[in-house]
Amino acid sequence: MKGSEAVARRYARAALDVATAKGDSDLRTELEELAEVWAASPELRTVLGHPAVPAEKKTAVIASLWRARRPSDLFLRLVALLAQRDRLELLPPIARAYGRLWNAQRGVVEAEAVSATPLEETEARGVSAAVGGLLGKQVELRRRVDPSLMGGLLLRMEGRVYDGSVRARLRALRARLAGTEA
Repeated sequence: MKGSEAVARRYARAALDVATAKGDSDLRTELEELAEVWAASPELRTVLGHPAVPAEKKTAVIASLWRARRPSDLFLRLVALLAQRDRLELLPPIARAYGRLWNAQRGVVEAEAVSATPLEETEARGVSAAVGGLLGKQVELRRRVDPSLMGGLLLRMEGRVYDGSVRARLRALRARLAGTEA
């Protein structure tokens, strides 16, 4: 998997360079949408991964799925290139790498807020604003729900985890009471 992530980063970097030069701001959204469709559709993965299906047919399948969205030329060229090289399975990691590179180029920090119940829009904006204020950067916040947290918030950002969940506080209290506090 490490090798495929490195290859995906190279494709993402090249795509970002071309998108930046051409002023194409839609590619990130198109890649993210295709990665979601890819993840949700085992049938699509089977067809696009089948060695007996020619590259032109695979490209046509994706183009037909995106026809209503009016895909960018860069998106269609990238899909065609991946199909020709039998690398369509790299679409999800390319989408992730492209998003990270896109954000890095613009000075945006990615963060994930995990909560026991869904964060309301105002709460999410508040978390983004607070983190952005501390960092002096814009924050792109993804939200996820994990009921096992019981309450509070767990924030993952820049390779670090800030755990303010009830679960973590109970774990720390248990350790203190047991005399095993670190």
